[in-house]
Amino acid sequence: MNVIKTILVWILCYFSVHTISAQQTYNLNGCVKYALENNHNLKKSQLDQEKSMEARREIMGSLLPQINGSGNMNYNLKKANFIMPNFINEMLPANAQDPTAPKYMTIEMGTNYSAALAASLNQQIINFSLFNALEISKTAEKLADLGIESIEEDIIAQTANLYYAIQSTIYAAQQFDESIGLIDKMLQSLEVSYENGLIKKVDVDRVKITKVNMMTQQSAISNAVEVQKNLMKLQMGLDMDYELSIEEIDLSFFENKAEQTLAYSFERNQILPYRLLQEQHNIGQLQLKSVQYESLPTLSLGLNYQHNFVSDEFFRGETYYNYPASMVGLNVRVPLFAGLSRSAKLKGTKLELQKIEEDKSILDQSLTMAYKNAMLKLKDSKATIDAQRENRTMAEEVYKISESNYLQGLASMSDVLNSNSSLVQSQISYADALNKYMQAYIELRKANGTIRVLIDNKQF
Repeated sequence: MNVIKTILVWILCYFSVHTISAQQTYNLNGCVKYALENNHNLKKSQLDQEKSMEARREIMGSLLPQINGSGNMNYNLKKANFIMPNFINEMLPANAQDPTAPKYMTIEMGTNYSAALAASLNQQIINFSLFNALEISKTAEKLADLGIESIEEDIIAQTANLYYAIQSTIYAAQQFDESIGLIDKMLQSLEVSYENGLIKKVDVDRVKITKVNMMTQQSAISNAVEVQKNLMKLQMGLDMDYELSIEEIDLSFFENKAEQTLAYSFERNQILPYRLLQEQHNIGQLQLKSVQYESLPTLSLGLNYQHNFVSDEFFRGETYYNYPASMVGLNVRVPLFAGLSRSAKLKGTKLELQKIEEDKSILDQSLTMAYKNAMLKLKDSKATIDAQRENRTMAEEVYKISESNYLQGLASMSDVLNSNSSLVQSQISYADALNKYMQAYIELRKANGTIRVLIDNKQF
């Protein structure tokens, strides 16, 4: 029974380990989707978007009835005295009046206790500035949405570039592994020949030096892979201790992509920077209206209800009274003179709009330039791929011939080592050319505003 339990535990552990390993391998689509869900900069922008939504709700709340309640209770430690003409003495008959009576007399007013409960309502009827502020908040919300889209596009492009850079660097490290493996085989053969007195020790040492140099280069490339993976983890929002693993490079995919016909359109209205600036222009126009509306009158409705309580005793006895009071009215506010500040503010807002118009012209030129440069870069990368492919083919032929000649005693060890080094370099250069082509392709997609269509593809 214990044996069965042990076997089951081992089976569970086996599948658990393989499940975890599978989860650690990401393709490009997985990296992009994970980054779009967990990137910290994107989360900050989403919080800004929620904040803009709440700002719009706050302004909408100002257009609804504003209802307030209040209450108070007072105990008059010292009642107020009022001074008034001594009308009592004057009301007496002339012969009964006191000639020495003071001209004014004081009368104590009020009760010992007083209280009141009140409720008020205020409703905006005409307030163009407030209505315009609501439109500004709606436009600001659109601006926040576009800001999120812009960051998402940056994340897609940056993640894809990092992904292909990691694949290319891993491929370079693998080429060094293969080359070092060939040198190890050659070194074993040379050591046997040296022991038999067929070659000199210097020939063996030269190969060992070459191997050490290649291992040093391989170590530097391996470290570069880890640096790139750390950048990818930062981009994706992964923990730095997480063991990130991505799919191996597929050279055929790169080659097929490079063979595709280059036909891409350019519509500036689809490009996010242009759309963002257009929304900023819309906000500028609304801000101009906001300044103009400051000179218009506002109209609001006011309602007030209050119930009062008074008494010399604590709200009881024959001196206890309570009575209601209510009021309804229209409040009109008409701005008459603002010390010319409104005029200066209006001119300043118009100048800001002119600056945005200039920014649109500059952006239009910049976007067109970026698109044309991306097209040129893509075409140049394609030409580089063709050249590096031919160079790799020649390096493979040279290595095969050098190796064959060396085995037949027709070539030196230096010829073999040099041809091997050239072959490795040509293979790395070819993979790097493919990587740069994909980066140029992503740059072009971003330049013409179509990079988001690539999210649903398994590979870019």
